[in-house]
Amino acid sequence: MAKAQDDERGQAAAGSGTDEARVLDVVRDLALEVAGARAASAVTPDASLERDVGLGSLERVELMVRLERALGREVGDEILVLDTAREIAAAVAAAPVVRIGPPAPPAAPQPVTALQLEHVTTLAEALRLRAEAEPDRVHVHLHEDPAVHPVTYGALWSGATRIADALAQHGVQHGDKVAIMLPTGVDFLETFMGVLAAGAVAVPLYPPVRLDRISEYLQRQARILANAEARLLVAMPEAAPVAKLLRRDAPALRTIVSVQALRETSARGSSAHEAADTGANDHASADDPALIQYTSGSTGDPKGVLLTHANLMANIRAIAVGVEMRGTDVGVSWLPLYHDMGLIGTWLCTMVQGIPIALMSPLAFLARPERWLWAIHAHRATLSPAPNFAYELCVRRIPDEALTGLDLSCWRCATNGSEPVSEGTLDRFAERFAPYGFRREALMPVYGLAESSVALCFPPVGRGPVIDHVARAPFVREGRAEPARAGDRTAIGFASVGTVIPDHELRVVDERHIEVPERMVGRVEFRGPSCTSGYYHNPEANARTFLPGGWLDSGDLAYRAAGELFVTGRVKDIIIKGGRNLVPQEIEEAAGAVTGVRRGRVVAIGVMDERSGTEQLVVLTEAHHQERAERERIERDVIAAVVEAIGMPPDVVAVLPPGAIPKTPSGKLRRGATRELYESGKLARRPSAPLRVRVALGREIAARSLVKVRHRLARAANVAALGVAWAIVGPPLVAALWLLGRLLPAGRPVRRLGRTAARIALRTSGCTLHVEGAERLPRTGPLVLIANHTSFADTPTLLAALPIDFVFAAMEEVLAWRVVGTLVRRGRHPTVDRWHPHQAVADANAIVDRLRGGESVMFFPEGTFGKLVGLRPFRLGAFEAAVEARAPVVPVVLRGTRQALPADT
Repeated sequence: MAKAQDDERGQAAAGSGTDEARVLDVVRDLALEVAGARAASAVTPDASLERDVGLGSLERVELMVRLERALGREVGDEILVLDTAREIAAAVAAAPVVRIGPPAPPAAPQPVTALQLEHVTTLAEALRLRAEAEPDRVHVHLHEDPAVHPVTYGALWSGATRIADALAQHGVQHGDKVAIMLPTGVDFLETFMGVLAAGAVAVPLYPPVRLDRISEYLQRQARILANAEARLLVAMPEAAPVAKLLRRDAPALRTIVSVQALRETSARGSSAHEAADTGANDHASADDPALIQYTSGSTGDPKGVLLTHANLMANIRAIAVGVEMRGTDVGVSWLPLYHDMGLIGTWLCTMVQGIPIALMSPLAFLARPERWLWAIHAHRATLSPAPNFAYELCVRRIPDEALTGLDLSCWRCATNGSEPVSEGTLDRFAERFAPYGFRREALMPVYGLAESSVALCFPPVGRGPVIDHVARAPFVREGRAEPARAGDRTAIGFASVGTVIPDHELRVVDERHIEVPERMVGRVEFRGPSCTSGYYHNPEANARTFLPGGWLDSGDLAYRAAGELFVTGRVKDIIIKGGRNLVPQEIEEAAGAVTGVRRGRVVAIGVMDERSGTEQLVVLTEAHHQERAERERIERDVIAAVVEAIGMPPDVVAVLPPGAIPKTPSGKLRRGATRELYESGKLARRPSAPLRVRVALGREIAARSLVKVRHRLARAANVAALGVAWAIVGPPLVAALWLLGRLLPAGRPVRRLGRTAARIALRTSGCTLHVEGAERLPRTGPLVLIANHTSFADTPTLLAALPIDFVFAAMEEVLAWRVVGTLVRRGRHPTVDRWHPHQAVADANAIVDRLRGGESVMFFPEGTFGKLVGLRPFRLGAFEAAVEARAPVVPVVLRGTRQALPADT
């Protein structure tokens, strides 16, 4: 029996090793394409894919696709957030084989109870009335692969009132701001409605993708938390330790609390305050703030759109009219709930209107876009929105075999908004999915913005997209959208977004705010009951946006034709060169089609040229290959593509490495930030400096190079001397160490031997050991010692420096090293098998037992080290062991070992 288990474990280890080798090959190939030889050479089993190799979120999606091809099977979504090749290989080896296919159909739709909600004034009141009238009716089908969890109106309201009760016990009062940083799930739904039921104001923030980097993520959100004056942050439990760090930058923030903690608080206080008695009408009115929606790219200069219950209810009712919402409708959405389109335009809208909706996480869609379409199929959904890129992703990423049996004939409103709508994307999506029942007439380009809650314009339902092709010359010279002649290959196409929603007004004006004639381009201004009263604590942004008469400046350019609106671009993005108006989106689409350019990673900007008095057209692209010949080829092809598209060449084309062009958290390119970086010389190469500057710079570089040469020669001499010393002393020292390690009694005597050998080795190597704070170190255990990990020199340094007896928690692989393995085994240092879960659990339990027995254990919580300076994310094993054994945690800081013995040497 024991032999069978050993054989099974050996086979698993062999399989894991095979997977790891394949994963490494795939990662190296991708890294070579993304960032060249440097990135490929940085790939090791424990190298950080993000920090060491440079693979971002979109590259992870490509990595997932390539892994599936290489391994011949599907892998789990967690691949997108794992950070090392070894972690990915372990996850692949442990994951069951899952096949994408049609999900099980949900239960038959329940009949809708006719409720008169025309006079309901708040979102919490709407949910309460739904829960009272139809508590067992399913409102949300929550997709958490592989299961789908139903959430009824009654359960949602009950959970929300418990959260509201707990918030009150935490001191949250009417009008207080409560930030929410949670992924799509029941926790978010109950917390958001609980905040509103408590009369507070919800501030949704996008959740971090990686929990092991939650500290740096929250530091980036500190300005938003400060601007919102958030009193409390509801987040995952891992965020709690960061609360003290945030209080300096967000002084109003009193605590970070998890949803589970709120539920426990409510349960403890239920005898004093019945959560079921909590009602929305007791706390909020129509004119009270309900939500602060922070617009994309808000971390530097937070722009929080303040929306009241009345704003939201007005927009939700207008959306229902715009899509002709019916009691038989069903929604599906993967859009993030921290974003206005996902939060207001999908979930809250369906909640108020009383129709069911299927929700899935954005990561689930990004990993496998077909899941979105299969959810529409399974639920027979009629309404489902998405940005333009999602439709394009479905066209390009979903293989034909993943669509067998798909039926999209139920989908009647496929709204496309939140970013510019591409005519080509509309055509490609309609053509690709027509064989699966999708009707082109379902496509609906729409227009909206956070300042209008979310929606502002809708086209007629069932008509299909209308593209207006305008003549290029009058458009670029005069801003006049004159219809193009049939067959005009230079024409520019714009998609109609229909007409303004009910009870709202929209106008297209010139710089004096006077309406322009039809088919003349102007600025879009709007007003109505959905509109924000202002940006929270941002008077500068308010001054730019709010106009006399209650009008708001959208910052968008558009023209009207036949009573419908055609959006052409942003005011601040338009490029004016020689009196011609150039549309950046059109230039970007042309350049993005060039082979080698990263699709969706092109920015066209205008930069003022003082010599000519007009703007230069600058096209910035990202490309995987950065070799000189390839960059020059891409530059030539981009110039040709832009000339073909607009009839003039760009003044500058810069080919940048992946990730150089800034983007928002939701993935949109930031043209304004890109322009600022370019003009400051921090993004692309600028013209060369004058000759005298270059001569002075050359002298400085030469002087510095001479100093470096002298240092290297001195170092080489030292290394040579040390080499001679080690050639004489090393072999007998190692032989004696190995022999004594085998002869001495196991345990503490061998550990003392290791400590003595470490001190001799450091002294022989010419290293000076300086120890601070040793007098404060407890002399008896148990202690959980944790140290940063920077070099292979860390272990002997710690042995030589610390004046107490302790053992190392070592990786099991060191047992195979001849001398070191002998000292580890005979010194009774515990080892951990990181690749077999059951054995890893047993090893962790054994370490806890050692601590309980009074021994002290040293951990490297980073797990490994690399060339780059800085702490890696901590693994939690050391801290879990400390909690289990009730042992104090003692941090130890190492300095200088990385310089003494760098990685890979």
